[in-house]
Amino acid sequence: MWRRTLLLCLLLALTTNACTVIPAAWVSSAPTPTIEYAIYVVQPGDTLSHIALRYGMTVEQLIALNRDTYPSLARDPSSLRAGWQLRVTTATSGTADVSVTPRFDANEVAQEIIEQINAARAQRGLLLLRPDVTLIRIAKERSEDMITRAYFSHYDPATGQEPLLRYLQAAKFTYRYAGENIAEVKNDAGWVPPWLTVAARYGAHELANEFVKGWLNSPEHRANIFNGHYRRTGVALAVSKDGRRIVATQVFAD
Repeated sequence: MWRRTLLLCLLLALTTNACTVIPAAWVSSAPTPTIEYAIYVVQPGDTLSHIALRYGMTVEQLIALNRDTYPSLARDPSSLRAGWQLRVTTATSGTADVSVTPRFDANEVAQEIIEQINAARAQRGLLLLRPDVTLIRIAKERSEDMITRAYFSHYDPATGQEPLLRYLQAAKFTYRYAGENIAEVKNDAGWVPPWLTVAARYGAHELANEFVKGWLNSPEHRANIFNGHYRRTGVALAVSKDGRRIVATQVFAD
């Protein structure tokens, strides 16, 4: 029997007070490096934060470079429009690759998710799920694929097929019952500074709580968690480079 679950999407819209942060490099007495500029044509779906990350800039630097041509960006970064031609830096000196280092260890979060779910199963008198290395690998591949290809679904957006079935078959994994729960936490706002992304804000314990609470509050996901047929499980997380999106997958099997 194959249990198909519905999607669970936890969206976080961050609200912050307006403030101006001056990077230390801007007030340093060190010689200013020569900076070259290029023109980037904004594509549909782009955000200022994504463009800034791509070119190793801060959003504030990107706005400052284009303030004269597009003054609305300083008032409302979400006013960005496809087709606009933005000045971006091309020099590597003086600019860093702005990638976000998560506050948490993904393996620690996965382990705590299993512990919390087993505690919930124990209260129902159900056998505890034991981690399975193959299911952990499949969960990791599922989470990473959804991050890499920017989708969130039990179905492959290119083929319409269910990736979990394909992964189980490829691994020659023997089962009679199988299913998966997926969840994502992400910044839903168009502009979020790196230090306020979900990866930078969440610790391991609170992130595990967020995923488990969401699954237990959803009838379809809760049905998987309390399915008496399941004996094995695998949990894994994936985080986008910019720290704005975290995807978790839990795979179940008998």
